[in-house]
Amino acid sequence: MYLVILCSRCGQFLIAGEKNKSRRCFYCGERVVVSRAKRVGRAETSREASALAQHLKLERAKRKTG
Repeated sequence: MYLVILCSRCGQFLIAGEKNKSRRCFYCGERVVVSRAKRVGRAETSREASALAQHLKLERAKRKTG
């Protein structure tokens, strides 16, 4: 199982394995503790999690542009 979480510093979407304790944000370098992070999605496979994160990024961009 994979989670889509938000970086607590920059707000970017990250993918983490459900059993991972932490994840390093590749945008800002922040160490994100998975159990404390805001979870915005869940997927069975890493491919599904990646597609979900991409969809969420597009939705966020649409809201920002109007």
